[in-house]
This record gives sequence, C-alpha cells and structure tokens, in this order.
Amino acid sequence: MSLHNLTRRRVLGVLGLAAVLAPFAVADDKKEDKKAAPAGAWAKKEGQAHLEFADKGVLKFHPHGDKADLVVVCSFTTGKDGVVKVKVTDHEGDDKFKAKLKEVVPVGTEFQFKWAATDDAATVEDVDGKDADRLKSHLEGGYEKKK
Repeated sequence: MSLHNLTRRRVLGVLGLAAVLAPFAVADDKKEDKKAAPAGAWAKKEGQAHLEFADKGVLKFHPHGDKADLVVVCSFTTGKDGVVKVKVTDHEGDDKFKAKLKEVVPVGTEFQFKWAATDDAATVEDVDGKDADRLKSHLEGGYEKKK
C-alpha cells in the first residue's frame, strides 16, 4: 500500500468519524442552551424586586416585591451567552399603581439583560434598551432562588 493511499484512508476515516460525531456535538450545545434558560422565582438580595419566570416565555417582574400589588408582565426569549430579550406585554395590580407603571414602563417596551444562574443564586447584569435606564436599578444585581 502506498503512502498516498494510506494518507487518503486516514483522511477519509477522520471525516467519517466527524460525520458520526457531529449530531452529538449539536445535541450538547442544545442541552447547554436549555440548561441556561431562566426558570423559577428569584428575589433580589439588595432590594425588593422579584423575578418570576412563570410559564414558558413569560416573565413577571415585581419591582417592589410581593408587598406591592404591582406586576410588569413580559414575554422573553433567551439567546447566546445568557442574554434574555424582554418585551413588556401587560401590567397587573392595583389600578392606581398600574397607571403610574404604564407611564414608566409602557406595554411594548423592549430591553435585554444578561442572566447567569447556579443552583440558588443568580445575577442580572448589562440591562440595555431604549428605556432601560428606568429599569436598571431595579433589575441589576444578585438574586436568591425563592423557596
């Protein structure tokens, strides 16, 4: 067997192995994306805010915790590197509070933040968007999983 044929067989063998293993590499990436998706209820360590990743694609933001009858309801999607893209879809709570909330964070407001979580701790960083400055102080920081 010539050196050329031996090299050719090795190259074909490596390509064949890569073709067999490629679906597993893609499956691992999908598992990591799903693992990083936000879920559950979280309370901000320094402040009153609570985040509740309620249903699939639904985020309920309680800017003043459970004590105030005030909730910003949002749809969300997750992207690479823990980026969560959010769009305000509704407001819940007492009518007088909702009126003020609609001025500060109206339906249609879009923003994003970086989410990183381990078992019982999470962080929200890099809140960004057109009107995100109003939300930054309420959202950014460390969170603990609510039990």
